[in-house]
Amino acid sequence: MTKRESENYSVGYGKPPKARRFKPGRSGNPRGRPKKCLNLLELFGRELKRTRPIVEDGQRLRIETDRILVKKVIDVALKGDAKTLKWMMTLIQQIREIESAKIERDYDARSIEEIRADFNRMRDTVLAEFPRARGVADSFP
Repeated sequence: MTKRESENYSVGYGKPPKARRFKPGRSGNPRGRPKKCLNLLELFGRELKRTRPIVEDGQRLRIETDRILVKKVIDVALKGDAKTLKWMMTLIQQIREIESAKIERDYDARSIEEIRADFNRMRDTVLAEFPRARGVADSFP
């Protein structure tokens, strides 16, 4: 059957033959767009926000991983581990300094150099108390 024999059948740009057209309800791209490749920071972020089951006070709860880690570190410090307790006290002091700095000045008005200097100061404080962490922290900007 040629085009001249059948006037109601049109094939051309944007009009494929009827046998090869997409069926109703079916996607033209069934596998979809490929997933994006995640970098290490995004992988850590996803895992820290993922909820996990824990048992606390006899109740089974689903809590985000970052909250679980904070709870565990605090529990270890409260049980009397001297290194963890010292690290927690340093961390609490730094958090209080940051909170007081937020009240004193507007963070949106700070330059990137000021933020980087504050970060380096806090990093150096932690590294001075925990020299084994130096190799890991030196890879950060």
